[in-house]
Amino acid sequence: MLNLDSAILSTGFMKESKTLLRVRLWFYALSYVHLVAVAGLLLTIDFAAHDDPDIQMYQKIRFKLITAWFNLFTLVYFPICFYCDWRELRGEHGRNHVKLLNQVRCLCFTSILLPTTAFGDILFWRVWNTHRELIAPPSIHKVVPFWSQHCMHTVSLIVVLADLVLVKRERPKSNVLNIGVLSCFLIAYTVVCVQSVMRGEYIYPGLKLFTGIKFPILVIYVFLENFFYYTSQWLIVDMVWGQGNLKKVV
Repeated sequence: MLNLDSAILSTGFMKESKTLLRVRLWFYALSYVHLVAVAGLLLTIDFAAHDDPDIQMYQKIRFKLITAWFNLFTLVYFPICFYCDWRELRGEHGRNHVKLLNQVRCLCFTSILLPTTAFGDILFWRVWNTHRELIAPPSIHKVVPFWSQHCMHTVSLIVVLADLVLVKRERPKSNVLNIGVLSCFLIAYTVVCVQSVMRGEYIYPGLKLFTGIKFPILVIYVFLENFFYYTSQWLIVDMVWGQGNLKKVV
């Protein structure tokens, strides 16, 4: 007999259609406009004009924040997604360059955007609601408006989760490439953090607590949690889009 749960997982509840493509085109367009608008407003803040050295420091480290990394990454990702879906809506998804862009799109999202955005945004709100001084000096909140935190850490998470549901993806036959790309991204960011600490620039005040053996433990934690989000996304993909085959259960 067939197990009902297996049947649901195997078939999923989302199907590709022109209507879904149009929804995605609007989704990417609005997400891009929001991202550009927020980035434009925040980048106009002149941290160097303030007397507080804690605020002045952000003029140097603003692009070293993990939030800046994955939000700036989406500035390239969204146009690629829009172009690929526009081509597919026109029936031109079979072109070689569109196929290549779709492969890059899928790899970048599953390997970098989903895990790092989920990690960064969820960790941000967990710490913000308990010890926000570990994220940034209290004085910085006088300069950076509170609503921008939701634009950077709430909207971005909603957008990647919506993207995960709206776009059909399949589990890779091997996770080696995806895990390798994610690991390279995390290693690069770890190196940036280490170099900043060595220069006395703490990207996050909380890093001051992780001295000696505590820092390698923190790095391991960051990797493990990112790997957790990477793995979890495929469970959602299976539920939404199906596993591709129906297994029989006796």
